[in-house]
Amino acid sequence: MTVIKIDKINTLSHAIYYYDKISTTIEDECSLDFSSTTFIRNNYLSIIGLAIMQRNLYGKSINIITPDFHKNRKVYNAMSNIGFLKEFINIEKSLDFHKTMIKYTHIPLNSQEKIEDFYLHFIERCQQHISNLSPELLNKIIQKVLELFSNVFRHSQNDLGLFCSGQFYPEGKKFNFTIVDGGITIPKNVNTFLLKKYKKELSLTNKIFRDKFKPLNAVDAITWAMKEKHSTSGEGGLGLSLLEQLIIKSSGKLEIISGKGYYAITNGEYTSKLLEESFPGTIISIELSTNENKYYYLNEESK
Repeated sequence: MTVIKIDKINTLSHAIYYYDKISTTIEDECSLDFSSTTFIRNNYLSIIGLAIMQRNLYGKSINIITPDFHKNRKVYNAMSNIGFLKEFINIEKSLDFHKTMIKYTHIPLNSQEKIEDFYLHFIERCQQHISNLSPELLNKIIQKVLELFSNVFRHSQNDLGLFCSGQFYPEGKKFNFTIVDGGITIPKNVNTFLLKKYKKELSLTNKIFRDKFKPLNAVDAITWAMKEKHSTSGEGGLGLSLLEQLIIKSSGKLEIISGKGYYAITNGEYTSKLLEESFPGTIISIELSTNENKYYYLNEESK
């Protein structure tokens, strides 16, 4: 039986590394060993949860070895408080006394009750911990984040639905949140849409000379989807334009992985690249500043 020891999960790269380890293990039984884990950034547990559920979907079990409560209490409490451990082992969730966690949540496709429950939870936590945004801007940001859920259900076409988790770090004045699904990727959705549009608008001349449709690569497809009002369904794009502006102004961070595409904004700088390995779904990870020393509001509020 394969044992995958988790050292730490502090970055998206760490989370992808362990996702790949879990996904490529061919044995029917596998253990995920957190006993010596030194640090977990809780928003990335959503990615680990997707990998576990994908194994379960194919009839392959996974055993969770928890952090030692006495020797590694901080990691144990974090994984318990966010509700990750109780999803996979028979253990009671401990109380999140400071209410800094966006609980680990798996929402299967079309599970309306779970969606509504999470929405209320997410709104309550944001209103409690984010005070550097005007009420109007905060409501807009919450709305845009929740629109990501609608995009997953509309486009991914995967029965597992989505996974998300997050945490507020009062001392670091940061909020980290990650949403992931294992469905149809952004590049595939975008190119399917553009191909249909191309065929519809194809002129007689092009038909005669048989001009071929040139699909966008994964990075260009994500970049296309990021533009406001660009949509493959006619119901709005990714819904990240406002978040993107706030991330840039507040030195936050946005990372998107879908298929072989990686797109990021860090401290106002854009980066993108084609990955060697394709991720079978989409990850959107957000870091926002909650520093009260800078206050942000909508342009129309200053009028």
